[in-house]
Amino acid sequence: MSFLEVERPRIVMFCGKGGVGKTTTASATALHFSERGLKTLLLSTDPTPSLSDILELDVREDITPVRGVEGLDAVELDYDIVVEMWKEKFGQEVFEVVSSFLPVDEEIIDYVANAPGIDQEFALSYVYDLYRGSRYEAIIWDTAPAGGTLSLIKLQEKFYRHLGEASKLYLRVRTALEILTKGRAKRDPLIIIEKWKTLAEEVLSMLKDQKTTAILVTIPESLGVSQTKRVAEELKSYGIRPSAVILNYVVDAEAALSSEFYGKRREMQMEYIREMERLYGGSMEIVTLPLLPFEVKGLEALKEVRCLLFSSSSGES
Repeated sequence: MSFLEVERPRIVMFCGKGGVGKTTTASATALHFSERGLKTLLLSTDPTPSLSDILELDVREDITPVRGVEGLDAVELDYDIVVEMWKEKFGQEVFEVVSSFLPVDEEIIDYVANAPGIDQEFALSYVYDLYRGSRYEAIIWDTAPAGGTLSLIKLQEKFYRHLGEASKLYLRVRTALEILTKGRAKRDPLIIIEKWKTLAEEVLSMLKDQKTTAILVTIPESLGVSQTKRVAEELKSYGIRPSAVILNYVVDAEAALSSEFYGKRREMQMEYIREMERLYGGSMEIVTLPLLPFEVKGLEALKEVRCLLFSSSSGES
């Protein structure tokens, strides 16, 4: 993936359906960035995370230095962790806003925290805080499976639009609400709503920034290719640049000669690889990763994947 050497993006989003090697390729890319001297964070917000297993290191919840790799930290945020983080950061504000409209107690925080999409919505806020800071030169983000990533971006845009409407609505009914709720609000809810609206706008700007790029990870089969085409078009429609497609688990030419099964499988895969090259070869880098004879677990295995991904740019074969 030589384009990464030239562009040096700040955020690299790895997108793809589950089981295609998204976390593995994200981890290998983070390893490459850190070995190039960039202070790098490897972040997974996949609801069914496997990052700790791949690194053979517990990186759940807390940002943790990866042993044996200078300049590389990692963190894995699963659903339960993200919900607790959301409650800590936004819970009280949600209560203040909702209680200004309705007679509710603080149990409303738990109710909202478990609403669909809240975990991934917070993930964007988490990434934005890192992006705004100066601690990391590169953030490699193993996102939720493709459908979840697209839903999240749609949700963010809707959230931004609805907050604008919420501000207008509140201004129209403000006096009546203050009488009904007897001044329970500690702060003016409009200030909180405007703060959320600004955050949503800044998160969308981060995703569309030229220093943010997306890498699509898939397998050369009908379902994988169809989904990749859909994700690529939707990302573009939101102003997010997909800059590479990684086709994983490819049977190499030598293996194809070893049996009829592998021969037929490679023949099938090559049809889809050629289709991806025809569709995206002019606008994205197309990278193929072979079906490996070993389990990708631990730093040594990740270094081998890194060599395969970056062989053209690193001078390795």
